Amino acid sequence: MSSRRPFIAFAAAAGAGVILSATVATGRPILASRWSLLGLLAAWAVAWIAGVVAAIHLPGRWAVTAIIIAGMALRVAAIAGPPTTSDDLYRYSWDGRVQVAGVDPYAQPPDSPALAALREPWLWPDAVGCAALHRPPGCSRINRPSQLTIYPPLAEAWFVAAYRVAGPGARHKTWQVAGLATELGVLALLSVALRRSGRDTRWVALYALSPAPVLEVVNNGHVDGLAVVCVVAALAVATGPPTWRRDVAFGALIGAAAMVKVYPAVLIVVIAGATGQRIASVTRAGATAGAVGIAGYLPHFVRVGRHVLGYLPGYLHEEHYSTGGRFLLASLTRLPSSVAGTASVLAVAAVGIWVLVRRPSPPLGGALLVGGLLLATSPVQPWYAVSLLAVATIGGAPEWAAVVAAGYPYFFAVILDNRSAARIGTFGYAAALAVVAAAVIGASTTRASRQPTQSRSPGSWPRLSRGFGSRRPRADNCLG
Repeated sequence: MSSRRPFIAFAAAAGAGVILSATVATGRPILASRWSLLGLLAAWAVAWIAGVVAAIHLPGRWAVTAIIIAGMALRVAAIAGPPTTSDDLYRYSWDGRVQVAGVDPYAQPPDSPALAALREPWLWPDAVGCAALHRPPGCSRINRPSQLTIYPPLAEAWFVAAYRVAGPGARHKTWQVAGLATELGVLALLSVALRRSGRDTRWVALYALSPAPVLEVVNNGHVDGLAVVCVVAALAVATGPPTWRRDVAFGALIGAAAMVKVYPAVLIVVIAGATGQRIASVTRAGATAGAVGIAGYLPHFVRVGRHVLGYLPGYLHEEHYSTGGRFLLASLTRLPSSVAGTASVLAVAAVGIWVLVRRPSPPLGGALLVGGLLLATSPVQPWYAVSLLAVATIGGAPEWAAVVAAGYPYFFAVILDNRSAARIGTFGYAAALAVVAAAVIGASTTRASRQPTQSRSPGSWPRLSRGFGSRRPRADNCLG
């Protein structure tokens, strides 16, 4: 490939992505645009793949700078309009509002009469505003206004901070800009984590150019971006010298991520892949993460007691996790719903034990754990997979992007009330599992056919890893 062709290809792919980002942000929301919006996201995914292929062939030390600039352009374009596929940020604004007023967010739901004086017109529109939203009079933009908040304490602290900075007149732009700020941190930390783990820093393109974090963290303003910052920082820390300070710092960061969104807690065992004292390291990291969780929840527990769980139990029931109906891949085995949940939990536990025993590098172990969790639980919400994309980026394992993509057709089918939603979700996650399995088998076959001195890091992309100057990974970052 000539010296100019990668730049031209990268510029074309990035430019197409920016145009599509702005088009999605300024277009109609999901309920109005329906399946045509998924078509735009599919076109954006093609530009993403082309951009990644071009990016890893960019020569010179300015390649990463160009990738990050393109990534930020995608994200700035995404704040051109209101949220496209989610209304979660309206709850964020409400939770920030009540806390500034001195009310614990776990104490009362938004529609409580005692909180009526705190209602802002943009969250509680008049009859005309409700009609414009195709809702009855007395409506609210907040989803599930009769339920307590579901978000953990660090997320709630983030809502307070953003609300205080923006003030009472804040609208959706506040949360989009907050998401943009977390994404800037993620892109910077990804470069650091890649460099420290001995991987080519151009892999940052896998995350930087992806539609998923742009749409979910910036346009929709999801707080998951804050969790991703903590996860990426933890993986960067995990590559440091094996000391108790490293283990404590890793545990604190994973604990903080879990205090934004609960599921990053599964990553605690990946520290075993960065040390010779795996049990001691996991114990120290786990104890620190637990201490962070206790410190976060304790002030709320003192005020509201068991209500600190908020809507989490109700959410698990609503999403059919308590009945076993959400575990789509387990259902392919014809297991009864009552058994499918147990089987899925055991599968995730088995992956955790494998990571603890075999000790892959932290990014690859993290991709296995988060990816395995998402495949086992097959969530409707595609933004949960943004953290997986970040971890897979550090591990140089692009096959996990298939899991990120799998959630979108399922999400659209559920939101648009398609009668085939379960079949669409099952097919999507099964296809993603097949892609990941094929990549793992292919990597194993390739390693077996090479001499030991020519072996590559597990999970990297053979055809794209040649000829662009990737450094050899450290020995302790390899499987087995």
